[in-house]
Amino acid sequence: MAVKTFTAGSMQAAVAKVKESIGDDAIILSTRRIPVGVNNPYGRDIFEVDAEKPSAGNTESMFTEAPPARKSGVDSRSGRDITEEGDPKEGWAAVQSELAVLKELMLLSQQAEEERQILRNPETHSIFTTLLRAGVSDSRARQVVARAEERLASQAGGEEVPPDTIGREVLSLLVGQVKVADPFGLSGRPPEGRGRQVAAFVGPTGSGKTTTIAKLAAELFLKQGRKVGLISVDSYRIGAIDQLKTYASIMGIPFVPAFSREDLVSALSKLERCEVILVDTAGQSHLDTPRMEELETILGSGVPLSVHLVVSAVTGRLDAREVVQRFSVLGPETLVFTKVDETRRAASIFDTMAEARLPLSLITNGQRVPEDLVVADKKSVLGLVLSNPSQKTDMEQ
Repeated sequence: MAVKTFTAGSMQAAVAKVKESIGDDAIILSTRRIPVGVNNPYGRDIFEVDAEKPSAGNTESMFTEAPPARKSGVDSRSGRDITEEGDPKEGWAAVQSELAVLKELMLLSQQAEEERQILRNPETHSIFTTLLRAGVSDSRARQVVARAEERLASQAGGEEVPPDTIGREVLSLLVGQVKVADPFGLSGRPPEGRGRQVAAFVGPTGSGKTTTIAKLAAELFLKQGRKVGLISVDSYRIGAIDQLKTYASIMGIPFVPAFSREDLVSALSKLERCEVILVDTAGQSHLDTPRMEELETILGSGVPLSVHLVVSAVTGRLDAREVVQRFSVLGPETLVFTKVDETRRAASIFDTMAEARLPLSLITNGQRVPEDLVVADKKSVLGLVLSNPSQKTDMEQ
């Protein structure tokens, strides 16, 4: 029988459809949870189960108890010695497959129970929805709301929890997960343990690396009076080189282009009197392995430098995850989150930071140089969740 897909609003309902359509001998092949998005316009998560009816002679299923295994021995009807045969690898693979399905079913059941608990309370439901609209993933939003409820209930000691406290507790838990860094001393304290700083900014095409470097250079040079130099190793976009050169000319700071590893070493030598050297790199598709290897070679000049991964707030969550994974070969020290002014879902940074396991150093929220550059701290990260006025009403009562 051909594989059939059953869709419902819960995993239990989808499995019930399987049993109703195919019967108790149905074999479940896979299950999945589809969150709200392009592939799911229904306004809430849906669940799918792929199942089929067993072929003739195969009566095992997810819903019927398997018959007892026959043991090696003598067949009383013929006196023949019989031994169960079969490929042990295939048997073990089948067991692992069924265990994986059962594990996923249990996880989905747990998630469904958490969601039911959230839906029972109008206040927590409102906050949960607010987090989703802000860009927090479904799983993270559900976990943090459930944990906030548990903490408040524990602190209340059996007393009723005031409904207006849940929002503040959720924000406290979210911000508590955030790690920040100030590698350039923008908060007023110079970075410790560093002489000359060489910092390379890497990331996908269009993530905002060049503009971020211009903002940072202006902040360091014009406001803090530090000696700053700029280098561009973007050999693919002449416009990017000209753009950074123009910024350098306006500010009156040195600029040197570099097109190879040797050029980078030479450029660093020319800027030896600079306290901070900011290196712009070519935008890399995380799917373009050859160019990524080329960038890795250029930055591996032997000169100590820090790498900072620039991710745009408008990047989808799955793409951001792939970007983080692919650029990890360059050993980034911090994340730079850009273009938060171009989306209402900037709180997706919580999931990106968790995936990268890196602190957040800088946030950009506009095109102005250098005004639209923010040093990452708890307050600025909190603003990512409360960037929408309607969200502030729900979360910060």
